[in-house]
Amino acid sequence: RSPIMVMNTTEAGFENIIRFQLEPELYSFKILKSFQQYLQQKNISQYPVHLKLDTGMHRLGFMPEEIEELLSLLKSNNTFQIKSVLSHLVASENAEQDTFTIRQGQLFQSMANQIEAVIGYQFIRHISNTSAIHHHPQLQFDMVRLGIGLYGIDDKISLQNVTTLKTTI
Repeated sequence: RSPIMVMNTTEAGFENIIRFQLEPELYSFKILKSFQQYLQQKNISQYPVHLKLDTGMHRLGFMPEEIEELLSLLKSNNTFQIKSVLSHLVASENAEQDTFTIRQGQLFQSMANQIEAVIGYQFIRHISNTSAIHHHPQLQFDMVRLGIGLYGIDDKISLQNVTTLKTTI
């Protein structure tokens, strides 16, 4: 019943995303344009999506130098309804990297503000991972993502494991 965000969305998953009313994370122009085209073919508008920004992790996400192109695409787009904008902190657990972590937060806020100004409505903002929740409370924004903390892992505080992943090899 609650929304489910699909991270690392691929074109192969578009049909199931729509069928099960899932919400994809869009992290590149290729996946954004492909999903937009898919939705237009299905005559679907205002589909809920999440935008990932790269503020320093360099894994997935729209880079700061791509923000103008992204804004241009979003300005003339009624295919998507942006539910959230997110990024990921590189070293929030490392006090020696606090300056970099704070800079990531500032860059994220700047990019998210630009997106909000162009689309004209608010969305959820989230960048904090497990260690940032207590190391950098000022970066909690609207939501936090307790990742490895679900498995009881944290560098400073004792957490209880609440989930386990198992598989057969």
